[in-house]
Amino acid sequence: MAAASEPGRVAKPDTALVNRLNKQAFVLRINHALQTRQLAKQALRLAQQLHYDRGLLNAHFSLGYYYRGASKYDSALYHTQQALRLAAKLHSDYDRTRGLYNLARIYSEQGDYSRALDVNLQGLALAQAIHNRRAELFQLIESGLVEIPLGEYATAQTHFDQALRLAQSIKDKIGIGGAYSGLGDLNRQQAHWSLAGHYYTAAAASYHDVFNTQGMLPVELSIAEMTDRQGNHEAALAATRDLLRQALEAEWEGPAARAQLLLGRIYLAMGQPDSACYYGKRSLALNRGHRLRPAIRDAAQVLAQANAQLGKWHQAYEYQALAISYADSLTGEDARRRVAGLQAQESHRRQQIQQQLGQQQGRLQTQQQELAQLRYRQQLGALVVLGLLLAAGGSVFFWRYRHRETRRQEALRTRIAADLHDEVGSMLTQISMQSTLLREGRYAPAQQQVYLDQIAEASRLAARQMRDAVWSIDARYDSAASLLDRLRDHAHEVLPPAGLELDFGVEASIVSATVPLATRQALYYIYKEALHNVVKHAHARQVHVRLRLHHQQLELEVRDDGRGLASTSPGRPGGQGLPNMRMRARAVGGTIGLEAAQPGTRLIVRLPLR
Repeated sequence: MAAASEPGRVAKPDTALVNRLNKQAFVLRINHALQTRQLAKQALRLAQQLHYDRGLLNAHFSLGYYYRGASKYDSALYHTQQALRLAAKLHSDYDRTRGLYNLARIYSEQGDYSRALDVNLQGLALAQAIHNRRAELFQLIESGLVEIPLGEYATAQTHFDQALRLAQSIKDKIGIGGAYSGLGDLNRQQAHWSLAGHYYTAAAASYHDVFNTQGMLPVELSIAEMTDRQGNHEAALAATRDLLRQALEAEWEGPAARAQLLLGRIYLAMGQPDSACYYGKRSLALNRGHRLRPAIRDAAQVLAQANAQLGKWHQAYEYQALAISYADSLTGEDARRRVAGLQAQESHRRQQIQQQLGQQQGRLQTQQQELAQLRYRQQLGALVVLGLLLAAGGSVFFWRYRHRETRRQEALRTRIAADLHDEVGSMLTQISMQSTLLREGRYAPAQQQVYLDQIAEASRLAARQMRDAVWSIDARYDSAASLLDRLRDHAHEVLPPAGLELDFGVEASIVSATVPLATRQALYYIYKEALHNVVKHAHARQVHVRLRLHHQQLELEVRDDGRGLASTSPGRPGGQGLPNMRMRARAVGGTIGLEAAQPGTRLIVRLPLR
């Protein structure tokens, strides 16, 4: 019997296995992206079971790289921020440079160049401080990539040249390829097609020693595009068709959409509008799925021209209108990017002005002291009287202020006590009861293990809820950015483990807002309850979360594709959850609405920002 049970025994996961999985995921991150995701997720699960921070760090890094390459920026941002948190906890400056590099790439690919520049400068300074030449190399390349869309071509050229010299000195093939590819992007932006093609070819030669055919797809597509730009349509067509086949076999949607757009342009130039329409529509569909607006604009432009050649004027007009709408939007963004690029110079000017202002204030202070001495005797009597009046008025004001502050603190303590009693108290009661049952020793070992597992899970949940309560009253987290990070983290902790797909979106104007403590506390607890209800009752597959500003109010929308309101009993949607949420909203002057979403249910919460 013992021999028969050996094949079914499951080996206990250990840190060595986590390290092997993470190493394989990192090696395959470019040549086999889908395998990287599978290996990294497996490593993440094992590391979580072992509470192994180093394993968690590397798994989050790999997932951050994968999701960025797949243009899934919300997930990429989440995993990269988790990796940065663990790197700080482990005091690993090199890992921090890795995280800052990927974070800058995420922001720049989303068009948030102000944040990208800030993060990139932090990463470059840290890489230089720890004297890590490879980390400095990739931060220099990223600096150039961020500066290209800002129109800072000379500065970008300098950074790429520095990166190339550094990569050649340490014989880093990927770094050499990255510097050449950046120089190609710089010349393509300036319509120097021949020179751009030269640099892309040099990048491909360097990458060839380390990448397989899948890893070579992006740079090979750039070479094919430059071939087409120089009028060699036949050669570009043959190369691009082969690259599209490779991208589809690898299930890599980004290069596939890019190849289809290029084929549409080539066929259009060759006078084959039917083929141009075919590939343009496929590219438009993929790019819309990833919300890549520049590519959507270009695909719509190809379709407009192809339909015009076919005499389909109505379709041509519709695609041209689509292209113009995206072009107008991107033009506005381009202006904002340039403003972001000038902020560094403006910051330096402000520092100089502040220094001059400090000197002037010093001289003014000296003059004011001399003037005060001259007027002292004449104004002494008046100041005494005024001081007495101010003291009396200040006493009354201070008494009223202290009275209001006392009432506010009492209300805050009451809310905190209620939250801790409702959420943490029940967990502690459960732990106490189960501990008492175990101490009496009435259960078999298997049942005891079940109770111990339940106690452990209840303890972790109680600790999390305690942290939530502390976070909700900490004034350091009054910014909207901190609130958004907390909401995003909680969604990733709750929904994916329950098998639900998350779509988390935030209106850009919210990031700079300040959220009052009462609103932040109410919104967070309402949000937690809403996600709990979705997981427990909705039977959904996907959850959409949106945050936006609405007439000086912060609006939260939680929408699922579950079974909807029809499945709940009349008058009691969600049990006591909805009444509790409405009570919290009313307490801060907000509102809550619940409606059918066809399919599923939509919850709209509006809370004041003042």
